[in-house]
Amino acid sequence: MTTHPSFSWPRGARAAVSLTYDDAVPTQRRAASELERHGLRGTFFLTGSAPDLGASRARWRRLIEAGHELASHTMHHPCDCSHAWVPRGYTTQDYDLSRMGRELDETLELLAALGAPPPYTFAYPCGETRVGTPPASYVPLVAERFLAARGVEPRIADPWRDPLELVPAHDGAKSPEELVALVDRAVNEGGWLVLLFHGVGGDHLPVDAKAHHALAEHLARRSDAVWTESFGGVAAHVRQQRASAAG
Repeated sequence: MTTHPSFSWPRGARAAVSLTYDDAVPTQRRAASELERHGLRGTFFLTGSAPDLGASRARWRRLIEAGHELASHTMHHPCDCSHAWVPRGYTTQDYDLSRMGRELDETLELLAALGAPPPYTFAYPCGETRVGTPPASYVPLVAERFLAARGVEPRIADPWRDPLELVPAHDGAKSPEELVALVDRAVNEGGWLVLLFHGVGGDHLPVDAKAHHALAEHLARRSDAVWTESFGGVAAHVRQQRASAAG
């Protein structure tokens, strides 16, 4: 990976890492507390209809006060109809661009009601970017509304070349050794590592709690070389660096 010669990360860091969490499940609130103990902040992509968000709204709002980013993962998490767990009526095939646009606007209203400051960011449910039959891309709708959006392509992002409306991300449900190795690889490449988590030590698709703890400790130790920042914070820096180089 070769970035533009004028591109730099803050504070002399050699890489950026963003820790992102999908679906607003209960174990993520405990994970947020662990991040805070290590001086770290994460991004929580909220599914608006998530039961825990409805039951613990004040606790999720507290994450903003602690410096975390609350972001959008749609209201109803539409995914392909091939997934048996997706309710009928909420598959991507059941949507069209008009319906998706309305739902994206609804998520913006939700984030504002929670007190999350703009600009907002987004994560594509299941990493899918098309809706309807025949399928049509809703990436342009996302780009109109959000500072940046996270996909699921498993690689380290090139901060100079990767489009901010579809930033790649590695699944974080890995061993401690694998997570640490990804961080160190990002440092060697000068890139932006985005990690995608669901449950932390529980809930669905979980990362082991010990692996998550080891990652947080490693990031805290490597703060001289790694800028660990919210997804939106890194995206804003990347956009500013690109604009400066272009101007």
